[in-house]
Amino acid sequence: MDIKILVIADNYNFAEAGEAIRGLSDVLSNYGLGFKEAVIMPASQRESIQKIMSYMSAGDSFVIVCGGIGENTCIAAEIAAAALKKEIARSKDAADLMTLVYESNKKQFGPSMEKACYFPEKSFIIPNQNSGISGFYLTEPVFLAAMPLEPGNALNTVNMFKNHVLGKMLGKLGINYFVRVRKYKLFGLKEKEFDNLFEKLKNAVEYNLSREFSYGEFTVSAAVKGISTQKLNDNIKTVDDKALGIFKDYLYGYDDDELHEVCSYLLRENGIKIAVAESVTGGYISNKLTDLPGASAYFLYGGVVYSNIAKTGILGVDRAVIEKDGAVSEKCAMEMAEKVKEKAGADIGLSVTGFAGPPAELDNYPVGTVFIALSSDKVKEARKYLFSGSRLDVKVWTAKMALFWVYRLIGGSGGARP
Repeated sequence: MDIKILVIADNYNFAEAGEAIRGLSDVLSNYGLGFKEAVIMPASQRESIQKIMSYMSAGDSFVIVCGGIGENTCIAAEIAAAALKKEIARSKDAADLMTLVYESNKKQFGPSMEKACYFPEKSFIIPNQNSGISGFYLTEPVFLAAMPLEPGNALNTVNMFKNHVLGKMLGKLGINYFVRVRKYKLFGLKEKEFDNLFEKLKNAVEYNLSREFSYGEFTVSAAVKGISTQKLNDNIKTVDDKALGIFKDYLYGYDDDELHEVCSYLLRENGIKIAVAESVTGGYISNKLTDLPGASAYFLYGGVVYSNIAKTGILGVDRAVIEKDGAVSEKCAMEMAEKVKEKAGADIGLSVTGFAGPPAELDNYPVGTVFIALSSDKVKEARKYLFSGSRLDVKVWTAKMALFWVYRLIGGSGGARP
C-alpha cells in the first residue's frame, strides 16, 4: 500500500509544511517505510486540493493530511468527505476536548469555533492536548488521517500522528512491532576514542545505530524495537544500561536533553550556586545557564569582562598578571574564576578568556586559543584549548566545553577535566 502526504499550507507557510513532511518521513523510516509522494498546496487553492485528495484516496492507499483544520475552518474534513462521498457530522468527542482545553487555558469557546469539530461520518478523533483542535482518521474505504498544522508547531502534528495514528497504520500493514529512536548525548570524547566506544556499543546491541557530531558533541541514535510498548520500554532500558556502561561519564543526557539544561538542573537540584566571568564568549554561557525557569536559585552572577580594564577594575584581576602573562593566559583565567567566585559568594566560579579572531599583531596565541578555568572547593584548575572556525564557532565550542567542566564537577566523574 502506498503512503501519500498532502499538506495544506495556511498563509503559504511552505517552510513549516516541509518540516511536517520531514518529521513524518523520519517516523516512517524507523519501520522501513517511506511515502510515495508528498504535495504541498496553499489553503486558498481549494479546487486543486480537492482534485489531489480525490487522486490520493483512489485505490489502496494511506493518505496523511496535515493542515486545513483550525478554529474557523474545516477544509480538510470537507474535502475528505467529498472525495470519499461521506456526510459531515459533528464530533462530540472533539467538541468536548476543545471546550476542556480552552477552559483550562482560560480561552473563550464560541459556537463559530465548532467548525473544527465537524468530520466525515464514522471518523475517529486524533486528540490534540496542545491546542484542543483535534484531527480525525478513517479506516474505510481508504485509510485517511488528517491533523491540524498549527503555526510554529509542526512537531505537534508529527507527534499526533506518531501517538494516535501510526499504530493503526502499522496494524493494517501487518507490522507487529514498535520502534522508538533513543538518543544518547555525549561530550568530551576525541574522535578516535568515540569510534572505539561506538563500535563496542554496535557489538553489544542488536539495533541499528547512527551518529552525528556538532561542536564537540556526539549524538548516538538507536532504533530500538519491541513487540509491545512494555517490551519496547524494557529494550530501551537494556540499551540505556549498555550505553552508560560503555560511554560512562561522557554520556550526559538522552533524547532532547541539552548540555546547558542538564547543568542547570544539576546545579538547582544539588543546591549549588555558580558565578561566571566571560571574556571571549561575551555572555553566551550566562545566557545558556539562565534558560530554565528558576535560574536565580543557582545562578548568582554573570559578568562580561571583555576588556583588560574590566578584568582588573571590575573583577579585580591583578594587573601584573595581565602585563606579564596576557589577558589570554592560564593565570588570568584562573584569577578570573577565583575572583568571580569570591565576589559573588558562589560555590563555583567559572571563567573563559581567549581569541575568537581575527588575528592581531599583539596576540600571544593563535586565533581559537581559549583558556577555561574553574574554582571550587574541589577543584582549582585552568586549561588551554585550541578551537577552529568562525568567531561564533569559537564561542559555541568554548561554551560547551566550559559547561561540560561544570557537568563533570557536579554530575559526572567529580573532576573538572574532561
